[in-house]
Amino acid sequence: MARPSKYPRELRERAVRMVAEVRSEYPSEYAAITAVAGMLGIGSPETIRTWIRRVQGRWRAAARCHERRAGRDQEAEARER
Repeated sequence: MARPSKYPRELRERAVRMVAEVRSEYPSEYAAITAVAGMLGIGSPETIRTWIRRVQGRWRAAARCHERRAGRDQEAEARER
């Protein structure tokens, strides 16, 4: 079983949102991540970077699922014709 996170889910979600909101104010994503880590008192910027990568992975997985579903729908429509 995985070790429970020492950071609450709400804090993780807030950190990811904050990085997205302030990204344009910094020269790189990592600079924005470092700034947000400091603002929220998170020990390592890598912690937030990992949270962001997990969210991005979920988005990609959801997009692939949607594309497969759309493809199946199109195939079903073509068979009905």
